[in-house]
Amino acid sequence: MERNIVIDFKVAGARIRNARQRLGLTQEKAAERTTLTGQYWSLLETGRERGSINTYLQIAATLDVTLDDIFYEDAQMLRVRIVLFQDGFLGNCTDGEKAIISEPCWHGGQLWSETGRSKDTLATLQP
Repeated sequence: MERNIVIDFKVAGARIRNARQRLGLTQEKAAERTTLTGQYWSLLETGRERGSINTYLQIAATLDVTLDDIFYEDAQMLRVRIVLFQDGFLGNCTDGEKAIISEPCWHGGQLWSETGRSKDTLATLQP
């Protein structure tokens, strides 16, 4: 089965920018930790340029994020789901208990953000 995946490089660039800013780095300082120039880093952040896999791996390592964090909107929610369900942490729970526990991450079979609710809303709903 062939899946067509579309990557929005402007959105990916914004995630790179947000991760860089969280670390308090300028584009130049972040680029110095890689083989990239500050100008090229800027082009990637604005989505005007597309990097190679190696480029994004360098960026991810520099910013202490994963490629999922750069290219996939709900990477953190996906990791939570994997830990909870695939790694067996809920093995002794009933189906009802699993549904209650997973509700903050999944709503109606969709990731929380796909339902139109923000992650800020999610944080306010958690005990």
